[in-house]
Amino acid sequence: MSRQSSTTRWVTVPLVCLGLLLLIAALAYWLTQPVYVPPPDEPPPVVEAPVRPEPTPPPRRPPPVVPPPAFPSPQTAVPVLPGPDQPDLRRVITTEPIIESVEGDLAPADFQAAIKAVTPLVQQCFQDAAQRNRGPQGVKIRFLIEARGGGTGEMRRGELLVSTIPDPMVQACVLDSLLDARFQTSSRGGSATVVYPFEFRVPQEAGP
Repeated sequence: MSRQSSTTRWVTVPLVCLGLLLLIAALAYWLTQPVYVPPPDEPPPVVEAPVRPEPTPPPRRPPPVVPPPAFPSPQTAVPVLPGPDQPDLRRVITTEPIIESVEGDLAPADFQAAIKAVTPLVQQCFQDAAQRNRGPQGVKIRFLIEARGGGTGEMRRGELLVSTIPDPMVQACVLDSLLDARFQTSSRGGSATVVYPFEFRVPQEAGP
């Protein structure tokens, strides 16, 4: 009886141990299995709206071509500017002087003689700068007329008031011309302050 009990113990104990080992191994295997995590839901694909092409601007039309005037052209249709081979028709036009003050027995004829004496000098000043200053030009000067005894007179103390020519050389030329002018007068003496606009233009363009 003791022999059977001993044999049973030797058989049962290893079987129990083996069973425990298998149970432990199965439990360990189950614990070490990776847990399946489902992937996150992917966002739906973004559908891009079709890009509309920009409208093509209409083609620009070239400006209309203006035909030249028929030949022969009228004189008013074709402007004529003085060139190197064309004479400059502009001249210093005679205008009415503005008499600011008079002392002595100076007469209107004395004013006219004084302006006539200085006009050729002023004309040369304009012509020296004619190529740089096209079109009508004008210079307004205030000056003093003095009658000396013996039938002579002179112009002095010129002052520039207005000038359409911004050239200081032309302005200085006009003022210097006054100091060189001499004229004949019947006055026995006196003086006058006169303002005179020297207008340099084509004679037909002068006003009445």
